[in-house]
Amino acid sequence: MKKLSTLLLLVSIFGFSQTEKKPIQGFYFSPEVSAGFNLSNIITSNRDERNNVENQYTIYPNDFSYGISAVAGFNFIPNLSLGGGIKYTYTTDNFHVLYGIIQPKILFNVGDGEPVFIDLTYGFQLNKSVVDNADLYGIKVGKLVSHSKRLSQQGGFYLEGQQLGNTGVTFVGIFYGLTIFSNKNYNEYGKD
Repeated sequence: MKKLSTLLLLVSIFGFSQTEKKPIQGFYFSPEVSAGFNLSNIITSNRDERNNVENQYTIYPNDFSYGISAVAGFNFIPNLSLGGGIKYTYTTDNFHVLYGIIQPKILFNVGDGEPVFIDLTYGFQLNKSVVDNADLYGIKVGKLVSHSKRLSQQGGFYLEGQQLGNTGVTFVGIFYGLTIFSNKNYNEYGKD
């Protein structure tokens, strides 16, 4: 516990300390697409029927998955944002799951370059599908690249775990999206 407290203290000192006041995005909206590879088929054999439990649906996830999401939120201090939205994922036939997601974002300004970010994601199932209690946990690491006064492109890598009925699935993949924000002076294009 002491090591964890020390680590959190160091992250807060180096991650949130600033020599000059950095601007915030304000309100933002981020649509994105993602595609991933199923690590679970390598780590464990999800295609093994020994795990079939009575009255539960055994899932045999595909090797690849894709998804789209849309998140809206507010960047209230330069290094921290909080957002929420929806995410659709396709894992296997008849498993079209729509999640409500909560997504805090930590932004790091490396030098004077474009911000690097880490998104932490929790999702809960909204729609009816073959399973009724799916959820997801994920982490994304990416970079924001300025495009215009109120628009940045974002891309990077993600690691995501989904619990679909009695089957846990882990995906690793890439994502690409846009971030539209309310503060026109956030990036280099808005500075007059």
